[in-house]
Amino acid sequence: MGYESPEAAYEAFFVHFNAEDRPGWAAVMNYPHVRVSAGTGSSAFYETPEDYASRVSWDRFKATGWVRTEGIEPARVFESPEKVIPAGGWTRYRADDTPIISNRVTYTLTQVSGGWGIQSRFGTDSFEEGEDTGPSERGALETVGAYLDARAGGDFSAAAGLAKYPLTDVGVGEVTQHEDAAAYEAALSSEGAIGEGSRELRAYQVGRTGVNVAIDAPASDGGRLKAVALVALVEEGWRIAGWSAIPR
Repeated sequence: MGYESPEAAYEAFFVHFNAEDRPGWAAVMNYPHVRVSAGTGSSAFYETPEDYASRVSWDRFKATGWVRTEGIEPARVFESPEKVIPAGGWTRYRADDTPIISNRVTYTLTQVSGGWGIQSRFGTDSFEEGEDTGPSERGALETVGAYLDARAGGDFSAAAGLAKYPLTDVGVGEVTQHEDAAAYEAALSSEGAIGEGSRELRAYQVGRTGVNVAIDAPASDGGRLKAVALVALVEEGWRIAGWSAIPR
């Protein structure tokens, strides 16, 4: 099962959605599958294709006048032989071709059993073309920087304090949801500290309350940690809600 390339799976996502094809749309995903929303601060977790298909409805889209969704051209942020993380997104349209709403989304696509599928979606869910999102970008980058500082210094409690729970960590063919700070602190402690040194942080999808950030930072073994983080604005401030790293 699965698609011949990450881009083929991405395209199929919109084809099956527009056809209102429940099983076809569910088959585009790899499982467990998760969608993390910065706008609502929540995540939707699906164990199987049957679980996904049973929870799909187009009623709320049609109530807005929706007739189709067009995806934007995906751009790879990071990639490896078994995991590709592209920046993508979509716009929903009415029958008269007027737009309803747009979103910017980062997808994690994984190769499992020889085929590609979508393992996760990180939605900014607050995107408006031309809007001033400078404060959001600064807030998200400051949080990610502080999180990496804490991990580099071995202060895993401080790092865990900068997450929104459940914190979703996307692997290849697996998704871990850390339910609270204690669980995440324990997971980070078992991984150990990351390296110190020069970093590149880039906020490449920015909304009012959600930002996807690309991270290229030193790893403890002298290599590089490459990951994306979905940073959401919650009551406590900007917090990391989703994490997807390239396998090393």
